[in-house]
Amino acid sequence: MHNQFSIPYDSISSINKLIDSNQFGILKEKVIRNCRYLHFGPNQHSYNFAYDIRYLVKLFSTINNDDNYRFYRNFFNSENDYYNSSSVEAYLLHSIINGSNKFIKYILELNSPNSFLLLDKEYSQVANDFYLFYGHRLINNDSFYKGLLCYLNNIDNDIYDRNQYLQLLISCTTEGPYKGNYGICQKSTLKTLITTVTLILKLKTPPPPPPIEYEKEREKEKEKEIISKNIFEPIATIEEINNFIMKINKVNLKSSLDDPINFNNNNNNNNNNNNNNNNNNNNNNNNNNEIKNFIRELLVFYYSTFGYKILKDLYFCYFHEEFNYDYKRIYPKNNTGCILIETAIRFGIYEIFELYETNNRDIKEFFETELSSIFEYNYKDNKVLFSHCYDRKRKIKFIDEIVERTNKQTQPQFHSYYLSMIVIHNDIELVKYYSNKIGNHIQTDYNRPLFPPTYYIESIEMSEFLFYNQGNYFQDIFFSDYISTFFKNVELLKHFESLLDKSKSLNPLSSDIHAYNGLVGFVIYGHFGDRGNYYFAFKTNKNYSDFVNHFVSNPKLYFGDKFHLELLFTTSELSSKYSINFQTLRNLVINRHAFVKEPDRQTVSYSKEFLKFMDWIYTNYNDEFENGDIFGFKTLRYQYHLLFAIDRFDFDTNNSIINKYYNEEENSVYVERLRLLLNDVIQLTPYLFEINNFKFLNWFLTIIKKYPNSSFSIHGLSNNLVFTLMNHITTNSKLQILEYIHQNFQFILKEESDGGILNIKDLKSFLFSSLQRGAVKISKILSQFITITKDEFEKYSNQK
Repeated sequence: MHNQFSIPYDSISSINKLIDSNQFGILKEKVIRNCRYLHFGPNQHSYNFAYDIRYLVKLFSTINNDDNYRFYRNFFNSENDYYNSSSVEAYLLHSIINGSNKFIKYILELNSPNSFLLLDKEYSQVANDFYLFYGHRLINNDSFYKGLLCYLNNIDNDIYDRNQYLQLLISCTTEGPYKGNYGICQKSTLKTLITTVTLILKLKTPPPPPPIEYEKEREKEKEKEIISKNIFEPIATIEEINNFIMKINKVNLKSSLDDPINFNNNNNNNNNNNNNNNNNNNNNNNNNNEIKNFIRELLVFYYSTFGYKILKDLYFCYFHEEFNYDYKRIYPKNNTGCILIETAIRFGIYEIFELYETNNRDIKEFFETELSSIFEYNYKDNKVLFSHCYDRKRKIKFIDEIVERTNKQTQPQFHSYYLSMIVIHNDIELVKYYSNKIGNHIQTDYNRPLFPPTYYIESIEMSEFLFYNQGNYFQDIFFSDYISTFFKNVELLKHFESLLDKSKSLNPLSSDIHAYNGLVGFVIYGHFGDRGNYYFAFKTNKNYSDFVNHFVSNPKLYFGDKFHLELLFTTSELSSKYSINFQTLRNLVINRHAFVKEPDRQTVSYSKEFLKFMDWIYTNYNDEFENGDIFGFKTLRYQYHLLFAIDRFDFDTNNSIINKYYNEEENSVYVERLRLLLNDVIQLTPYLFEINNFKFLNWFLTIIKKYPNSSFSIHGLSNNLVFTLMNHITTNSKLQILEYIHQNFQFILKEESDGGILNIKDLKSFLFSSLQRGAVKISKILSQFITITKDEFEKYSNQK
């Protein structure tokens, strides 16, 4: 059913899209049987391998069970034209930079490891490639270390210059435009730190640590002493590391460096009189201490190699001791104020605010920035408050101090932001404690667009407490007279609605929440509407359709809401099992609770679910479909395009109204109508070119075919139409469509000197862009109709 919206299996040709959508089974089957329509198509913004490598790394990380490399031999076989690179060295370099070990081993297995070396060219050139990848945010902060170690372990140790590789490592980490930003950080795993230190040890023999003479050392050396004075000598050999790895379980190895299982010795905060339990706790603490000391040694060695101070979070995880204020010398206050605000909040160290003379405005602005970043970066998990604090007494003390200083330094919106931060921390007892301190039903006020705070609520218990004690917390961010419905799941929303109904029936004056005008469904048109794609990102959430069904099925609660029909459909990534009942949607439109908006430049494409719904309306309520006032398509342009989109246009009837609309006369009015139709198909329904044995494409080009014999002005307009179509086909490497045009519409591509309706300049532009993108199959077809020089070929093909 609804096959009219699905392209044929062989037309599923984009390797990039298959990888993006995790359709590796389809990709593997097509590659192994040498499907000729497959293509690897980098986008127009690609720069060398920067775009490609992200897909290749994901590919090698997923398809790792490949007998005799059958899949990869076909994938990289130049005769198949799936993916082409200028050299094996390029493959190798970029796989090392990205830490794709399977990719590295594959290349070295199929090629002699001694046939080429990474540093055959100057390491500065390799570093430039590294900067390119890092600048495009295509590599993790520590992937290069992993890749380089894998490479060195798989080549002959005697054929590489250790010092050169060490200089490359230092150059990428401490020099260039991103110095200080790359390397081990708090989110690196213990395994990654071990890998990195092992790599460094492999490349150099560390000098013995200098004697500790605090008074004689320079200021920079004093900083190093502060970090290392409480630990043993740095790690000296790879053997020491390997011996210690045997003592560490996999959980620790895979955990991040800021995970408490690595640095926190006080996980058990409850007193227990059981001697056996106490002995077990002592043993656990001893193990934790040993792991913590081991990580300290690794960190000291790592940071001493590169010569810069340890990251703040790692310092406070592994080197800070209570009542020790050495950190103030290591991380001095600068012109922008306290640089340790986040650290103080994460670790619950209130003294930092006092030492750095931080005011409440600085703290409030930090809260504001953090909360707004959750909104800006699509639901980023930002549990900052107490994220590294595991002592309940310290948390209580921190809250007490914050409240006390807030009473002295009044700062607008402070309590609103801080309450949200505590709710995100998801500790109901701390929320109750803070609420009791500041009083019930505080006013909420925000200066910047934030994520709706209701989304931070994780439990019914939290929701109930806030409902009865901090009712204004539920105020909608964008419609301040209404109550927000933006919860994590619909069950939390339903429970909240029951609280609201129960409270209203028992005592409407019992909560400030009844002062609002009611609930507002967050899928209402205008909610998030002028704020980019933040709203649409939530449509990929599997709960989205649950919310939509709930809103549209409860008209008594959401009677005043006006829904944009297209926004009620999920994105194509979601399964059809999440779709909404069509009859319910139709009733919404008929009763004017939802409206259909004609597409505009912001409309990306029609979703399949929307097209299925419109096809259902056409079949069951044709009179409503044709009434533009009901379903919103008042403009003939969009009405007729929709009929094409749902395959309800009779292509064989020349006298139909629609056929006459596009093809009754040969003049500029009709060419303009065809141009608009072509633009709508490319923007909204590009699948139309390929489905039903190219039925739409055949109809469209049959009309265009007669225009080359028209007047000069009409000829020029039709030429522009063909140019637009060919640009879409070649840019998206639609080989099957191009072959169909070649075989059936020679007025576009023919081997005579004039090249058909397209002039030589246009043909060259298509050929050059195809060569630049590495679209070899497209280039081969186009080269039949245009001749270019050897210099031109080399110029554009080498830009890939």
